Amino acid sequence: MRARVIYNPSAGMRTLRAELDRAVAEFSACGWSVESSETTRIGDATRLARAAAEEKLDAVIAVGGDGTLNEAANGIVDSSTALGVLPMGTANVWAREMGLPVNDFVVAAQRQADADVRVIDVGEVRGETIAPRVFILCCGAGLDALVTHNVEPQREMKRQLGVLMFWLVGIRDGWSYRGKRAILDFGDKRVRRRVILAHIANAQLYAGFVRMAPEAKVDDGLLDVVIFKGTGVWATAWHLIRILFGAHLRDPQVESWRVPSLKIISKKLPVQVDAEPIGFAPIEIRVRPRALRVLVPKTANKRIFVET
Repeated sequence: MRARVIYNPSAGMRTLRAELDRAVAEFSACGWSVESSETTRIGDATRLARAAAEEKLDAVIAVGGDGTLNEAANGIVDSSTALGVLPMGTANVWAREMGLPVNDFVVAAQRQADADVRVIDVGEVRGETIAPRVFILCCGAGLDALVTHNVEPQREMKRQLGVLMFWLVGIRDGWSYRGKRAILDFGDKRVRRRVILAHIANAQLYAGFVRMAPEAKVDDGLLDVVIFKGTGVWATAWHLIRILFGAHLRDPQVESWRVPSLKIISKKLPVQVDAEPIGFAPIEIRVRPRALRVLVPKTANKRIFVET
C-alpha cells in the first residue's frame, strides 16, 4: 500500500510528532510505503488528498478530527484512494465508529494497516453561497450549526475542552434560540416546520457518543433526516434530554424520514457539515452512493453497514 499522511504541524503536533513517527514506522513494518505532508492553511488537506488521488496512491491518512477528515474526503471522493485517520480531534466520530483510540497513533496505525477497504456513501450539500461539499457523517441546520459557528473562532479553547466546549456553548446559545421557520422539500412533498435542529445523517453517531440516527447506514444509498420542532428554551432543553437518553425518536415533536435528497428553504438558518460551519440556508442536500473508499479495521462498528 502506498499512502500519504496529512497533518497540521501546529495542531498540537509538537508533543505528538514522535508518536506520529512511530505510527508511520508501524505502517512501514506492515509493508506500506508512507510519505508525510504538512498543511499550513485551511483547504490544504483537500489539496494534498486530491494530489494523492491523482498520483493513484492507495490511501490518505488524515491526522486530526472529523473536520480534517472531511477536508481530506473532499479531495479523494470518487477516486480509487481510500481514507484512513489517526484521530486527535474533538469528537472523533468516525474514528470511534472504526474502533480507533484517540491520541494513540500507533494502535490506530496497527488496526488500519490490515484493514479492509470498503466503499461508502457520502452526502453532498450546496447552496446559494455554499460551494458543493461532501460530508461523511452529517449535515446540521439550526442550533448545532449555530454552536459550531460560535465555537469555530475559539480554536484553542476548543482544543483544550474538546466536546465539553460544544456543550457549554450549546447551553448558552440554546437559552435564547427560538428556532427558525423552514420548508423541507423532499421532491414528492413539502413540509413547513419551525425547526430547532434539522439533522441529516449519513452515519449514526453524533457528538462522539449520541446515536442521533440509530438506523442510519453508510452504504444504503439514503440519508436519515431527523427534525426537532418547537420554539424556546424549554423545547430545546427537552429535546436535549431526550437525545442524551436515546429517546428522541419517540417524541411527537421529532419527525424523521429516509430520503435520497432534500432542500431546506429558510432565512438565516446556519449550516454545518461534519462539525465545520459552512454558511446558511437555503441548501440542497443529496446522497452520493458508493462515492468514497475508506479503511475499515476489524474493530469497526458493523452496525453502520448494510453489507457486513
